[in-house]
Amino acid sequence: MADTNETKKSITQVRIPTRTLRPGNRYSYNVYDEYGNRILDAHTPITQTLINHLLSNNIEALYYDPASATRKKDNEGDVDTGKPVISENTREEVVDHTRSLFDEIRANLNISPAIAISKDHVYSTRSMIDSLLGEINENEDGVFSAMTKLKTLDDFYYVHSTNVSVLGALLGTKLELQQDVRTAMGVGGLFHDIGMTSVSKDILHKLKKTQEEINKINLHPHVGYKLVEKHQYMHELEKRIILLHHEKADGRGFPYGFEMDHYREQIPKEVRLMSLIDTYVSLVFTMPDSKPMNSQGALRSMLNLVYAPYKKVFRFLPEDFRDFIRGLGFTVNNGKFFLSRGDVVRLNTGEVALVEELSKLSPLNPRVRIVKNSQLQNLKRNISVDMLKDYGSYISNVFERKKSSETE
Repeated sequence: MADTNETKKSITQVRIPTRTLRPGNRYSYNVYDEYGNRILDAHTPITQTLINHLLSNNIEALYYDPASATRKKDNEGDVDTGKPVISENTREEVVDHTRSLFDEIRANLNISPAIAISKDHVYSTRSMIDSLLGEINENEDGVFSAMTKLKTLDDFYYVHSTNVSVLGALLGTKLELQQDVRTAMGVGGLFHDIGMTSVSKDILHKLKKTQEEINKINLHPHVGYKLVEKHQYMHELEKRIILLHHEKADGRGFPYGFEMDHYREQIPKEVRLMSLIDTYVSLVFTMPDSKPMNSQGALRSMLNLVYAPYKKVFRFLPEDFRDFIRGLGFTVNNGKFFLSRGDVVRLNTGEVALVEELSKLSPLNPRVRIVKNSQLQNLKRNISVDMLKDYGSYISNVFERKKSSETE
């Protein structure tokens, strides 16, 4: 890990260079990577497999904090389930700001689209996100629950954008991205649906919309982008989030329908991560006519949209989902794994397996027992595999337990 990051660590934290690790080494404290992900529980022996994985992924050091023995953690992900990442008052302030912003932009559109978004709109939003990041930095090990309370139906889009904005800033912090990128993810998240201001509230509030109305709503990324395209005070990443947050890796997204190669190479990773956040928020905070998922259900549903060679329909790249889960998985799921021991899963190879042991280092690469081959034929002898040995392999589907009889 670079020396510049050392100053971020607690003065009580001990650095363990990866090159000094040996199989069988044990530590009396939980051991973490540079992002705060717990790699080993206290007193658990280090394996050669883990050492090889750390070296192959250029992870230069692990850390432990002797002072942590006095701090009680009561969950699997070392997330403080009693402390929120941001206060309720802060969330209300962001919603109020978003409401005022959207309503003013909607009113300005009737006068002149060219002046719909002012310099003050952008500056006040960026200042608010920077303050939000300050609170996140102080409570980074807390939990996040999507804000779902609506005062009026109008509040749906305000609250949705607030949730996306906060999670964008939080994910940027968890992944230790540059400060200006974290701010841009928060600002872009708040503005991402700004094109909705061009759609009448009568259409937005209709529970059953015609195809024509749906098509008009689906224009919102392009409409929003045209509002900010030449705005000298908005950053390029913020503009890209507005324009491209509905693109999908399989080419079925909009407004352009980029195929996977273009999706991977031309759409910035931060934009792809914001698309994951937008999807997550949409699943846990749905319109009044549909039932929202809980966090675990949403994360499992999103896993089933990760690319694998056997899939014809997918939305996300595995490397993006890995970073999303690494950064936010425990935080949004109350400090718990979203997968469970005994889950029936399908690997990107097409093989079907049972989860035997979960991995804190990489939740998509646990120890599994393969029970079916890629042609879904039962194996005469089950094979136990530690997926950390091959980082190119990953879980790409999880079956709900009521369906497990189909794969056993």
